[in-house]
Amino acid sequence: IVAHIDLDCFYVQVERSHNPSLLNKPVGVVQYNPFGDLKSLGPQDNRIVNKGSLIAVSYEARAKGVKRIMRGAEARKVCPDLILVQVPTAHGKADLTIYREASARIVTVLSNSEIYKACIVERASIDEVYVDVSADAEKLLSTSTN
Repeated sequence: IVAHIDLDCFYVQVERSHNPSLLNKPVGVVQYNPFGDLKSLGPQDNRIVNKGSLIAVSYEARAKGVKRIMRGAEARKVCPDLILVQVPTAHGKADLTIYREASARIVTVLSNSEIYKACIVERASIDEVYVDVSADAEKLLSTSTN
């Protein structure tokens, strides 16, 4: 038995961990623009932007009608107070380091958890994890039939 864990709003949550002023506000994370300014922007830099393609949307923004498939300008029409944060960049490309590190921490927590100690935890993507709960399920089923 394999459980699939999809970390909803993952990119937004990572951004909020780096910038707590984003908490409880409508936030969207946007891709970098390869045709715009190619300067490097680290996690500590101001990455608030006015446009871009959304890759993640907070629950507060979703409640106001923002959808992940929208572009920033379109999303701002339905949610004027939407804050758009661009992913960090380095060398003219998206720098996903902060998201990879957060993902690795989550996998470590799940792998070391008492709940999942008999399980196999495998990262499927930056924001998805598979957990093989077969051993625990088998144990639970064998004790319930006795």
